[in-house]
Amino acid sequence: MKNRLVFIGSYSQPIVLGTGELLPGTGEGVTVFRMDDAGHLTRLFATGKPNPTYLTLSSDKRFLYTVNELKEYHEEASAAVSAYAINEKTGELTFLNRRMTGGGDACCVSLTANDSHLLVANFTGGSFAILPVLADGSLGTASCFVQHYGSGADPKRQASPHVHQITPDPEGKHVLVADLGKDEVLVYGIDWDCGCVVPSPALTIKTEPGDGPRQFVFDQSGKHLYLLTELSNTVRVYAYDSETGKASFLQALSMLPNECVADTIGACIKLSPNGAFLYASNRGHDSIASYRVQADGTLRPLGIQQAGAKTPRDFNITPDGKYLLSGFQDSDELILYAINPGNGQLTEIERTPCKSPTAVLFADYE
Repeated sequence: MKNRLVFIGSYSQPIVLGTGELLPGTGEGVTVFRMDDAGHLTRLFATGKPNPTYLTLSSDKRFLYTVNELKEYHEEASAAVSAYAINEKTGELTFLNRRMTGGGDACCVSLTANDSHLLVANFTGGSFAILPVLADGSLGTASCFVQHYGSGADPKRQASPHVHQITPDPEGKHVLVADLGKDEVLVYGIDWDCGCVVPSPALTIKTEPGDGPRQFVFDQSGKHLYLLTELSNTVRVYAYDSETGKASFLQALSMLPNECVADTIGACIKLSPNGAFLYASNRGHDSIASYRVQADGTLRPLGIQQAGAKTPRDFNITPDGKYLLSGFQDSDELILYAINPGNGQLTEIERTPCKSPTAVLFADYE
């Protein structure tokens, strides 16, 4: 049996979201659970630190990095990002350091394949930063900061840029940045020696007006890109060339049933570890849509499952592909689903109380 730790990010203090909603923020910071083979969760530890709403893990699973989704930090208009060392036996997190991100409401972090740099997106600030990762796992001062400008079709949600994700492509030759406010995924060249990006405007992926690109994932081959749009509730599929950074549109599919009339916003998108299934969650309809990945990289809809819980902000899939664990931000709970390996169907297994969950991350240790 593997030693499987589960890291849950949360809102731990009040915040006004991009939708204008005031969220109380009653979470415990990063909460660490242990998961047994049956999927049962046992709580081990909580940090209590401010609004660690998104998480990423070093490739050797020794270090955890979180955003601190704040509008101000140390009396400056900036969020922050934090580094922790992980005790795999106890689940305890040891705080290493914290750095400013240069923009408000940091909402996403990712790492390069060799863990040399951390990349962080600032939602309200409409900007992103790149920070070097030091030998002890702590973070250095930012080597790069980029401010976006512009707007989109929705005067309420897209009056200014809103960077929601920044992630290197699988080859590490380009960095892709989803800007919800501009209806664009911008592609940058990157010089990892200095940790600096080079704009490549000809490679920008432009979505439909009012789409609001939020999150994306690559398949294992790096030849396909799957983009979730927050405002139009679609999954868009692209062929991707890692050598050139060029994306070619293939398909767009709704995440919602035709009869849906609820106010809805897309949330999270993930591929199963074997690449056979793709899942996308929606807030408002409070559901998880599932798709089969076909041989040409396009998707075939399989079904849409309502959860009976509110706001599936984030979810993740266990490394063995057996379970999907979703955090329901406004129901204060985690819901575990078993994944049918043949058809991808989700079957609810267990619910676990957890305040304001916003991010789910697994780490398996021998």
